[in-house]
Amino acid sequence: MCSTATHAEYDVNDLKKLFTDERQRAQIDAARTGNNTGTETQQTATVSVTGYMKRSDGKNVVWVNGNSTIDSSRVGGVVVNTKSINKNDKVAVQIDGHTVYVRPGESWSKTSGTIKDNY
Repeated sequence: MCSTATHAEYDVNDLKKLFTDERQRAQIDAARTGNNTGTETQQTATVSVTGYMKRSDGKNVVWVNGNSTIDSSRVGGVVVNTKSINKNDKVAVQIDGHTVYVRPGESWSKTSGTIKDNY
């Protein structure tokens, strides 16, 4: 029997990869920071703005395709500029490099390029 503790050498940077490979770790880190730009990003052909909330601290929240921008300005494959809500209540949304301004209750179709009322 040995009464001394055994010591295993390890690299502290490898600990964050304990249960994931390098590619999976990059995807998780990108999702946390809102920088999902790879092929794992969910692509959408329709952007539907269902509402927004202007907050006094300037951190506005917009609901797009049933999800909010509370945690990230990216919702699926859509980038939402929450600070761009203008006096006409339009929100700037960007998908695949195309920026359009959509009001709550409206949807923009990427395929047709048109905006229509949801109701």
